[in-house]
Amino acid sequence: MSVTNSGRGESSDFQIAGYGDGRLVAVVLFGFLALWLLFHTVALAPVDLRDDSSEAALWAQTFAFGYKHPPLTAWLFMAWFAVFPRADWAMHLLAAVIVTATLAITWPLLRDHLDRNRAWLGLAALMLIPLYTVKAEELNANTVMMPFWAAALLFYLRARRGLGIFDSVLAGAFASTAFLGKYWAIYLVAGMAAATVCGAGTRRFWRSPAPYVMALSAAVVVAPHLYWYLSQTGGTNYAFMRDSVMTGDPFGTVLAKSAYYLLGVTAYAAGPLFLLALLRPRRAALADIVWPADDDRRQALILFAVPMLLPAVVNLFAPYRLTPDWTFPNWTLFPVMLFASRYLAADAVTAKRAGWIALAASLACLTAAPFIAYQRLGSGLDQNRPSSRQVAETAERLAQPPPLLYWGSAAITGNLPFYLAGAHPLDGDPLSAAIAANGLLIACLDSDAACQATATSLGGAGSATAAGTIRPAFLNFAGPPVGFHVSIVPARQ
Repeated sequence: MSVTNSGRGESSDFQIAGYGDGRLVAVVLFGFLALWLLFHTVALAPVDLRDDSSEAALWAQTFAFGYKHPPLTAWLFMAWFAVFPRADWAMHLLAAVIVTATLAITWPLLRDHLDRNRAWLGLAALMLIPLYTVKAEELNANTVMMPFWAAALLFYLRARRGLGIFDSVLAGAFASTAFLGKYWAIYLVAGMAAATVCGAGTRRFWRSPAPYVMALSAAVVVAPHLYWYLSQTGGTNYAFMRDSVMTGDPFGTVLAKSAYYLLGVTAYAAGPLFLLALLRPRRAALADIVWPADDDRRQALILFAVPMLLPAVVNLFAPYRLTPDWTFPNWTLFPVMLFASRYLAADAVTAKRAGWIALAASLACLTAAPFIAYQRLGSGLDQNRPSSRQVAETAERLAQPPPLLYWGSAAITGNLPFYLAGAHPLDGDPLSAAIAANGLLIACLDSDAACQATATSLGGAGSATAAGTIRPAFLNFAGPPVGFHVSIVPARQ
């Protein structure tokens, strides 16, 4: 390590001899990606993917501008698995790439507002937030927003300062792209809207082309999805939100849920707050963090606080299934909030210490990964991670090609669209007509008597049946066996 004069009011800068910022950030982020890819591959070895993966696979069978969720998750799934095989490791790699890309985009944002030492401190702080690490297992509608949300903030803040047309275009486009990942990004839009009408440079900003260019580029990106949404004949997207997201809870429950959300957000912030405590902030520093002295940092505060706190307020008036786990993309500006104050002294020693803390926490998780995998062996079937891989393999041995229409016990069929490309559930069509045209793959747990009875009634001449056993394994250990049967009802025309 070498120490140099920062030239920005700090006594020294953190760097490694022979490495500029760009190379050092690249090395750190590559190490981050490799470490957390290994963690998830090991810790999740005994189980299949979450059913979010098969939901994305099901959507990706047909290109559209909207599904049950906005379309970005399906589009990214299509692009990724056009290159990579349908394998668990490839899905874990995709999730690790998404988070690593988010951190790579966040680095220039941090450097726009923080000196080198504080920027390294901020990068380490983000690596201590579980949503960037242990909980970022696979692609879903929450993780897919992360890099686009970060990019929208980066270019909005640059457009606010410099009024650049290119920055304005990118800010609006990336905000709408995050919205195409999940409607949660409406809170990002709310934060950006609030920031545009606050601060000393508001009049200058609105007299420039920047806000209008930003709005235009956002509208262009989101327009195809909005057209799709408004032209739905069945209203499936709205029906999903009404039935699965909105709730009719009494006010006491709603209030408790908002409090739980804020408590969860605070818990996720524990790592960065620990690093702040290492700086021993005095009262002046804490006051400057709560309400910054300069306009740039106040803009950042609004852009962080509004999207983070507004969901709890909205929930009080329009109750919905609120959880702190939906804040995956919200944390980009948190290091700017914590470490930018001029009343804080952050030198090279502090930056190195933060880096070692982040590395130690990551290595501790990696060390625990085999034990987590072993613990999963005895947990039985997980409804959130349907055990469909062996069912797909059994079906492919039983018939070539197997029918892509399937039905059966949810605990073993819920992930078939991922493990059996093109598979889709029996839903919506008249039962006999669908089977006659496509055939049917039926998979039932041996313990699911109702499913077995239906499989028997649907089967007939020409049907083929095979038994299988799901037995999660890790190294030389194995979990309890779970028996199942697969039946193939052939197409009749």
